[in-house]
Amino acid sequence: MKKCFDFQAHEGEVEDLDISPDNKIVTVGRDFKCCVWKNDQFVTGLRWNENMPQITDKMYRYQACRFGKVEDNKEALRLYTVQIPHKRERKPLRCYISKWDGNNFLPLLNRECGNEVVSTMSVSDFGTFIGLGTVTGSVAIYIAFSLQQVYYMRETHGIVVTDLAFLPDAHGAREVIGENEVALLSVAVDSRCKLHLVPSRQMFPIWVVLLLCGLIVVLTILLLQHLFPGLL
Repeated sequence: MKKCFDFQAHEGEVEDLDISPDNKIVTVGRDFKCCVWKNDQFVTGLRWNENMPQITDKMYRYQACRFGKVEDNKEALRLYTVQIPHKRERKPLRCYISKWDGNNFLPLLNRECGNEVVSTMSVSDFGTFIGLGTVTGSVAIYIAFSLQQVYYMRETHGIVVTDLAFLPDAHGAREVIGENEVALLSVAVDSRCKLHLVPSRQMFPIWVVLLLCGLIVVLTILLLQHLFPGLL
């Protein structure tokens, strides 16, 4: 428990930080900055809205940051950040979640994630899912690859969600997860801990997909012959 570094990362409050497997540190603060550090040396700053001219630098601030693995690619690494509106508007602005290359920190994808202000974020052990909690007590789960929402429970807590944790894919946890694809725990200021389960997605065998494609081709040919007898 020996302190290694002590440095000024932001002006004002630090909202969140995370450390990569190769010991790079990412910090986000209320000063609108997201910074990458190697030990106590500044590496680079991130600009999630660089290709979004309609969003100025002071409209949003960073709220959370998390590194995540990439399934089936041990060499790859991803960084996820959440941006929330800096000011409350009469018509709430939408929050954003961003995906970055965790090695060179180039932007990969931005997605809107609702107009409820995000309070916390978590990434599953294998980097497959992202969990978001909001100040209004809602919980959502996204697929990390596409940032597509697969689960949403509105105001499952009565007030701010303070932390989230995915259950690990271990023997003991599997008894809780059951036949579901993933399980997420959420805690909030209402002193409650809740379990969120995402049912396993139904997958079609490849032969079924090929059969359907073949039937579509045959039906298309028959339809063309019926409509234009001399065409084929």
